[in-house]
Amino acid sequence: MIGRERALSPGWLVRRERTDGRYDRSLALNNVSFVTAGRERRVLVHGAQHFLRADEVRELGRRISPVVHAQAPVVWAAMRRADRIFVPSTSMAERVVRRAPSLRDRVVVAFNPVTPPDPALLRVRADEQRRRGSAAPGGTADFLCPLMIAPQKLMTQRLRAGLAALDILAAPPHRLDATLTVTGHATGIEDPEVARHPRLRLVGEHPAAAVADLMVRCDAIYFPSELESFGYPMAEGRMMGVPVVALDSAHNREIAGPALVGYQREAGAEIAAAMYAALAAELKPDDARLFDRGPYFDLLLGEDRAG
Repeated sequence: MIGRERALSPGWLVRRERTDGRYDRSLALNNVSFVTAGRERRVLVHGAQHFLRADEVRELGRRISPVVHAQAPVVWAAMRRADRIFVPSTSMAERVVRRAPSLRDRVVVAFNPVTPPDPALLRVRADEQRRRGSAAPGGTADFLCPLMIAPQKLMTQRLRAGLAALDILAAPPHRLDATLTVTGHATGIEDPEVARHPRLRLVGEHPAAAVADLMVRCDAIYFPSELESFGYPMAEGRMMGVPVVALDSAHNREIAGPALVGYQREAGAEIAAAMYAALAAELKPDDARLFDRGPYFDLLLGEDRAG
């Protein structure tokens, strides 16, 4: 293990190739493949920002740091030296192949590993569901958005759409008193009106255990982000049996699976319909074990028994 807590500078990329000894296999976990180290080179590529489509570049503009744009050609060039390129989703595989079609046969889709939920949390979830019952006029609901408010995620407009959906649900016939809880700070929201919305509850960033507790206690997860190579909250919601309200896209269907309650467009009325449907969803924790750690690391490290 080399490079822990070290910035990925050009100088370091050169120095890391000078490892002591001769290795049969090298594995880079940070998007940038080894170039010469290792008889066989593997790389984990999970940075969607390095593989933007032309329309995404136009839409995001300066929201993508110049540093990211400078890194991208380095990622692409080093990737061509890898024998196997691991990506966490089919959509990320498509991004890689779009950039480098000749590498198609080297790309392997391997879902990121996700820590199984604590059984105690699942019992809390079951108790919460029994206590709340089904959605009814005049009731309450809490939708959790466990996302960092970062410029490239366009969170201001995403939150605006989600809050418009809650305003719709507050009116007849639903008369639902709903809150959108976000693990972020007001400083990241570009529109003061959105930041001051009475149905928005900003709780700041939390450690993973605290976010997991928020997940099992909420009515549903709201995951509006689209620039994702994986999306841990969707996988975690799936494993916990928490509905995930998100765009009905191929990527979100792959990661959220049966937990997805999708909407077709980022419009208040369509999001509101999905949110209300999520409140009535009867969902159990998914035990398909798609995100198990053992098979994932066996595959990543080259253990053939992983299959």
